[in-house]
Amino acid sequence: MMNYEKIFKAAKQNDREGFRALFFGLHVKDQMDLFHTLYPQNKRKIEDFLMPDEFAKLFEWMTPSEQQELHEIFSIDYIGQLVSYMEVDNAVKFLTYLPDQEATQLLDLLPTDKRHSIEELLAFEPETAGSIMNKSYLVGRVEETIKNVTDRVRRLAEEIETVYYIYVVDNSGKLTGVVSLRDLILHAEETVLGEIMRTRLVSVRATEDQEIAALLLQEYDLVALPVTDASEQMLGIITVDDVMDIIVEETTEDFKEFSAISKSKKQATNEESTWSIARERLPWIIILIFLGMISAGLINSFEETLNEVVLLAAFIPIIMDSAGNVGTQSLAVAVRKITIGENRKGNHLGKVVWQEFLVGAILGLAAGVTLGLVVAIFYGNSLLGLIIGISLWITLSVSTVVGAVIPILINKLNIDPAVASGPFITTINDTFGLLIYFSIATQLLHLL
Repeated sequence: MMNYEKIFKAAKQNDREGFRALFFGLHVKDQMDLFHTLYPQNKRKIEDFLMPDEFAKLFEWMTPSEQQELHEIFSIDYIGQLVSYMEVDNAVKFLTYLPDQEATQLLDLLPTDKRHSIEELLAFEPETAGSIMNKSYLVGRVEETIKNVTDRVRRLAEEIETVYYIYVVDNSGKLTGVVSLRDLILHAEETVLGEIMRTRLVSVRATEDQEIAALLLQEYDLVALPVTDASEQMLGIITVDDVMDIIVEETTEDFKEFSAISKSKKQATNEESTWSIARERLPWIIILIFLGMISAGLINSFEETLNEVVLLAAFIPIIMDSAGNVGTQSLAVAVRKITIGENRKGNHLGKVVWQEFLVGAILGLAAGVTLGLVVAIFYGNSLLGLIIGISLWITLSVSTVVGAVIPILINKLNIDPAVASGPFITTINDTFGLLIYFSIATQLLHLL
């Protein structure tokens, strides 16, 4: 902590050399923590204290919202130089969060080769493998010797993000194999890559969704995944650290959609006003109000039944809450299975429906028996307990199926299954629960 105080003092006194000496004595993690604790007026001094190439790595580690904060603080020239020193995929990620006009302004400040590399990635659809790939990787030819490749690795190691793999391509640039650093160490220098390369490759098309890339890296336990075009031409790589970012982004996105509060990336990174937050949620609430009117209409249609046995109304919340809860649980499990790719391993719709029905039947039987006994004992009405117990049993059996099937059907339509959010499933299951409850009660009304 003493070093932090000295750095704060150096920044306050505009002691550039003192600040630099103390700052570079810290671990990168500590540098980041220190930067966050600086007052805004001292953060502005970073532009004078640190060269763009020195601050670029720290800038890459920051979240989009933190980067945007500095974009407002630093001069456009300094930000442009920062971007020029960033890895291409990280630069693209930063630029996509900026308004188009500001992103274009920064691109115009970049060296031609850097700008072209960034524009190539920006040309891909957002959230595809091509939009997040890194253009910095090691390439070898089939006929090259290990000695030639090893010399190139030594020469380019500092400029390449990952040196764990050497991707072997033919004369047309088509990916044909991969060689690891271990392979280079274990074989003689005169050995050619074609003799030791592995040809059973795992790669991803540039147009595939970024979640597919994340899944492949996870399933095959890779450090980096090659990205190719339709003709297997090597375009770039996606590294495991990129995948960690993808998982966080997709999980956050699914959670927001699951909760019916989804918004765009650019909106998510900006400071939002109370009105903008309310405006994002309002359409969903209005839609759910109209869906809820179906439930209200059902209750109204069974008015005679309620007039005959008013006590039935007391258990409406239990029926509706239980249906919504088990439906949301099934929805969460279904979305999780889809996200991790279990739906590609033979989980057919019929099997899912049957399994979820059995789960719901078991849950419903346990809940129905429990609530039915409570009603029979405390209200002294065994028939009412039977009606409520049977209703809860059937309702939970149906609700689990609804919660699991809807996201699977949506996924088959190539729509993000997370849009089948909790509130929608809850509303649908509320309607089914009320219909089942009052239908059974109406049929047995003459016995009550």
